[in-house]
Amino acid sequence: MNRKIAILSKGFVIVSAVGAFAAVSLIGAPAGAQWAPPPPEFVATTEPVYYEGHPAYWYGGHWLWRDEHGAWNHYDHEPAALADRRAHAPPVRRSYERGGRR
Repeated sequence: MNRKIAILSKGFVIVSAVGAFAAVSLIGAPAGAQWAPPPPEFVATTEPVYYEGHPAYWYGGHWLWRDEHGAWNHYDHEPAALADRRAHAPPVRRSYERGGRR
């Protein structure tokens, strides 16, 4: 009987260790390519670039836009037209403090 308990307890330890290792392996550091929607202050002070019928904003290294439901989206690959626009005419930001434009 003691032998069966020893085998079961070893099995339990092994299964627990494998489960803990799997859990730690699946929880990783956040990816560097993640994006976040711009804060309302940014949207309120940045002139949008209109592309595909909606305003787009260059923020955090991505072009971001809202869909018809108001959810923020981004382009996985920068569209050529937006890349060209950004290279030749960067988005204009306004400041409502003294001095006007930033």
